Amino acid sequence: MLLSTSDRAMLMTALQSKSADVVQARMANALLLLSDGLSVEDVAGLLFLDQGVISDWQALFTKHAARAA
Repeated sequence: MLLSTSDRAMLMTALQSKSADVVQARMANALLLLSDGLSVEDVAGLLFLDQGVISDWQALFTKHAARAA
C-alpha cells in the first residue's frame, strides 16, 4: 500500500491524539502484544511509539494489577 505524504501525515496525527479513548485503545493494544511475547522494542516499533511509553504502560499495568490482586 502506498500513502501520499499528506495521507501519512494525517494518519500519524491521528495516532498522536491525546484523547482518553485513543490512548486507552493504544495501551490495550500494546499490553496485549507484550502478553503475546513481543518485546518492548518490537511493540514500540509496531505502534509508532517510544519504547519509554510502552515500558511506562507496562509498569503502570503491573502496578495496578498487583494492587487489584
